[in-house]
Amino acid sequence: MSTGTIPEQTDRVALAVPNADRVAGDFNSIFDTEVVDDTRDEVAVARRVTLQWGHDQVELFEPLGDGPASNFLKKGHGGLFAGGFSLSDPAGLAAHMADRGIKVHEQGADRFLVLPDECRGTGIILSRKEERARVGLSDRIWQITFAGPNLDDMCDFYIDTLNMGSLFTSRYHSDLFGYDAGVSWFDARDRAPLDSLEYLEPTDMKEAVARFVKRNGQGIYMCAIVTDDIPQIKERVEANGPGWTHADIGGYIHPRRLGGMLLGICYFDMYNSTRPLPE
Repeated sequence: MSTGTIPEQTDRVALAVPNADRVAGDFNSIFDTEVVDDTRDEVAVARRVTLQWGHDQVELFEPLGDGPASNFLKKGHGGLFAGGFSLSDPAGLAAHMADRGIKVHEQGADRFLVLPDECRGTGIILSRKEERARVGLSDRIWQITFAGPNLDDMCDFYIDTLNMGSLFTSRYHSDLFGYDAGVSWFDARDRAPLDSLEYLEPTDMKEAVARFVKRNGQGIYMCAIVTDDIPQIKERVEANGPGWTHADIGGYIHPRRLGGMLLGICYFDMYNSTRPLPE
């Protein structure tokens, strides 16, 4: 297959939420996001509100009746419904995924949706790569994180499903958060964009990743962004209650503040200085 069928950017996330207007307001109050689309998603049976978030986007799926978005919420999942990947040839990758038995819904204009129940609990959106002007305090989504019970199985499945066999995938262990991890890097060069897909297997059953997997099985655990505006974001979160946790390279915002999504935030230069590179 051509290189155009390999993911190039982590360019969006989608959340299933009971009230899209409320969650859109929560994002705006912290990041100065802007609503750029408000439409009906026939596949998810949901109102789909799209926010411009830095150079990337957040999609909020509010159920409009029985259907995938409603079912996702009824199962108690909430939060991250799908992760989005942009590339030069989304139709080519969609065909590759369909050849592997994944049901892919074409939604027009180089957009394809895979529902969570059709891909091991992890919804996927494919779209054509495009550059957008930055809006608000975020810069870019740099990582989407899947979690499940078996790291080797996740790596094998998603690397094959998303045609990432030619990419560099690193491994590491976190004693602090209790998991083993793999990361597929879309551009594994020093100072290249950090866009990547991460996979977590819990090793400490008392920690948050283990609780997530016990509750959800396999699913999308969190995402992360890069920005230099962390002090202002922190100030805005703390001005309206709890939900900010400090980290050495930035911080985290609790899911209750962002429609059920756990968000990591870091400085590009600080993370790039520690990123693994191929030998």
